[in-house]
Amino acid sequence: MFRADGNSKTGLGHIFRSLSMIDMLKNDFECVFMINKPDPSLIRLIESYCKFVLLNAATIEEELSVLDEKLLANDIVVTDGYQFDEVYQQFLKAKVRKLVMVDDMADKHYYADLIINHGDASVKDKYRKENYTKVLAGFPYSIIRKEYLRAAQVKKVITKIDTIFICMGGADPFNITIKAITASLQCDFINQIVVVTGSAYSNRDELKKTLNAVTDKKIIHEENIAANRMVELINMSEIAITPASSIAMEICCVKAGLLSGTVIDNQEAILKQLISAGCCLSLGDFNTATERDIADHLMKLNDRHLVTSLVQKQAVAIDGVSGERILNEFKMLVA
Repeated sequence: MFRADGNSKTGLGHIFRSLSMIDMLKNDFECVFMINKPDPSLIRLIESYCKFVLLNAATIEEELSVLDEKLLANDIVVTDGYQFDEVYQQFLKAKVRKLVMVDDMADKHYYADLIINHGDASVKDKYRKENYTKVLAGFPYSIIRKEYLRAAQVKKVITKIDTIFICMGGADPFNITIKAITASLQCDFINQIVVVTGSAYSNRDELKKTLNAVTDKKIIHEENIAANRMVELINMSEIAITPASSIAMEICCVKAGLLSGTVIDNQEAILKQLISAGCCLSLGDFNTATERDIADHLMKLNDRHLVTSLVQKQAVAIDGVSGERILNEFKMLVA
């Protein structure tokens, strides 16, 4: 039983991580997604992966009451979000067989049987937890969809640099997409700009106006696309701009000269790990960076030797077999 929420304001990262894990487990476990008051587009997305349960709860108390009726003693519950405090965890521990938490904050006491933090290996010993709690941390436990894990095992050779891939996640609530496009237009070596936006992106009109005004570069814009198409678009690009979230790790799987940074605080751990592994150039905070800042960093990526080095280190950092590692951990939970 997977429990996560997402929307245009909070983003879709928790949703996509959960769906990625469902992909890893669904051949061995029956997977069900539990979500509270989702947009219709999210329901359609989840339906393409597994069954779902609508909670429709106004408060945490209401939610726990609903879960008390829905959950069975033999269930494993997987949570991904920031609302699952100690009371919530203890309720689940008393109700179901095992509790797994996907977590990147390490900001509370944890009662889970298993914690997965795929973005920060250094935080492993900082968790306040029960003696029985096991922590899996770092890129070896990357929670990424199978299409990207397959791509991670394919070598990519950079022979030219003229196409940039831009994706700021499923929602991009701060509209960094426009800033990244405008910065890319300032770089003469970029001939083609590939832009991907998600179903929760709310600045479509401004984006359309920006793209329609471009006359000197080829533009590809696609919205809410499947993972296999994402892989194709990343693969045709030599460099990329993304936040330090799961999308950055997906870039590392397919491989490109990555310029990354943070949009919200919880992305700092992934950014730190990307930098330490030599997988990206860091912009810092996308919100405070100017278009000129972004353009200056992109100019550094107009270097085939640098991009090749980043790509080679990405291939080492994310090896494409994290799905097997995570599946084995779940099998051990019920052994």
